[in-house]
Amino acid sequence: MGFVLVFLVALAATVVGTTLFLVRRERARRHWAGEIEGLSVEQHRTAQAAQMRSTYTSVAVHNGHGLFTDDLHKHHP
Repeated sequence: MGFVLVFLVALAATVVGTTLFLVRRERARRHWAGEIEGLSVEQHRTAQAAQMRSTYTSVAVHNGHGLFTDDLHKHHP
């Protein structure tokens, strides 16, 4: 019986600790994401990554020549 109680207390402590950690991390992210410049860069990079994922699908890369030199310089200055 004692083992079960210790296990349940440890499980509850783990859940509470993980929840607190995630809440603090989300608050910190919101604080830094409030900066307009950082948010703009993040949105631009996300759109860029989505465009590259749609352009260079697995089929296109394996059946083609891969990344073109012009595209490499376009996305990574």
